[in-house]
Amino acid sequence: MTTIAASRPARRTAYLPFDEDESQPNRARERTRLRTAIAWVSLPLVAALTLAATGYIYETAQGTALTYQVASLQAQKAQLANTSAVLAQELQATDSAGALNAAAASLGLSPQSAWRVITPPTTGGRDPLVPALAALKGA
Repeated sequence: MTTIAASRPARRTAYLPFDEDESQPNRARERTRLRTAIAWVSLPLVAALTLAATGYIYETAQGTALTYQVASLQAQKAQLANTSAVLAQELQATDSAGALNAAAASLGLSPQSAWRVITPPTTGGRDPLVPALAALKGA
């Protein structure tokens, strides 16, 4: 049985100036190595710049969103202050004597013609709640 071994492609070694079969270095290979080296050096730099730009865009978007939120909250605060002022005016108007007389008249009430002062009954120095509390206790 005959075995045929597949030959591996010969690995090229770096150019040595004393090679007999090659008097000039392979320019294409040197350019490829240079391009590969530049790519490997520039790749992390491009990645870092992309990451920094993405972070900047994110922070700018967040700042813009917060600015809009602050403006919205300030407008809402101004609207609530205006509503508070209107309600305070309405409350003052309803508490006035003229408004109370008009409301009483609409309910059919009229002011008294004579005023009386009511005084509490005298208890003879005792607290008036003592008999009520005793009755509640069941004594």
